[in-house]
Formats: sequence, C-alpha cells, structure tokens
Amino acid sequence: MTAVMQQAHTEEAASDGMRRCLVSGEMKPRAEMIRFVIGPEGAVVPDLAEKLPGRGLWVYATAEAVRLAAKKNLFSRAAKSKASVSPALAETVTNLLRKKCLDLLGLAKGAGIAVLGETQTEAALRAGEIALYMHAADAKAALDNRHSASECELFSREEMGSAFGRGQIVYAGLKPHGLTEKMKVEISRLRSMIGPNGENEG
Repeated sequence: MTAVMQQAHTEEAASDGMRRCLVSGEMKPRAEMIRFVIGPEGAVVPDLAEKLPGRGLWVYATAEAVRLAAKKNLFSRAAKSKASVSPALAETVTNLLRKKCLDLLGLAKGAGIAVLGETQTEAALRAGEIALYMHAADAKAALDNRHSASECELFSREEMGSAFGRGQIVYAGLKPHGLTEKMKVEISRLRSMIGPNGENEG
C-alpha cells in the first residue's frame, strides 16, 4: 500500500468514527476508546477531548488495556519514538474521566436540563422526561426507574452536590439533550475503566 493509499485508508477510518486499538489491533468505535499523544517532553498524555496536536494513539477504554499498552511499550512502537509512561496512567485516565463527567453535570445544570432532588426526579421519571437518572453511590435507597432511562451510580452525594453547586445531591436526572448524550458516552468510558468489580480493575 502506498503512502497516499495509507493516508486515504486512515482518513476513511477516522471519518466513520472507528479507531484501531494499540493492544488488540481491533477497530472499535472512538466512543469506546481513549486517545493518547506523545507530549513535548516525550511523555504519554491522555487526550480525552481529542484536540491535542500529534498523532493519536488509541487504546480501548479499560484499565487492563491501558496497562498492557504501557507494559508492552506499545506507545513507543506506534509513535516510532521513545515515550515515557507513568505507572499510574490508568488511574490518571479514570480520574480525568470522572472529572469530565462532573464538569458535564455542571454544564447540564447551566443548560437547564438537570432535575434535582428526590421528589422532582421521581416525578420527572414517572412523566418519562428523564433520559439519564443518577443516584449517589453512597446512598442506599433508589427511585423506581421503570421508564428505561439510563442509570448512573458512579458518584458520591458530595461529588454530585459539588457538580450541581449544592451541598449534597442523592437523586438527579438529565432531560434529553446533546449534553446528556455526551454524558452517557463519558459514563460508559468511565464505567469501562473502573471495571465491574472495583476501580481500575485489571
């Protein structure tokens, strides 16, 4: 394959939203991947916003995949240059995803699509007005969600409260909106990084 054909193939892959995982070699939707770049100092840097300059190095969004990419020196091989990798790279990605989700909650409140509090959220759920239902991870009771709203229980009541500009929030919902869809994507990536049995499993 010529250089021109390779570039066309890469652009085609990029246009349909697929990226190749450094670890598995499989093409996966970019919404399930984490983009990394090699920074000016030669360090591997997570690029969740996918805006940093440089060649994107994509890894499936699991702690195991990120750790394997580091362990097998796959970032350096893909970039064809020496790259230093923090031993806590997977944890860094998880923390950045958590922060991004909480930032999006603040934006959702500003956009007027957030429903806060038990009574208000329950009423909105019953009315079918909620696209994403959120319940604090450190609270026992949960509302009855029979309306197929996506659910999230990844954040503490303090984290949710801080994101929404309150002391503590146990129940919240987001109405259908572009921000809600972005939140769902980031929640999915965060949940994947955390793993089914605990934070940064793998």
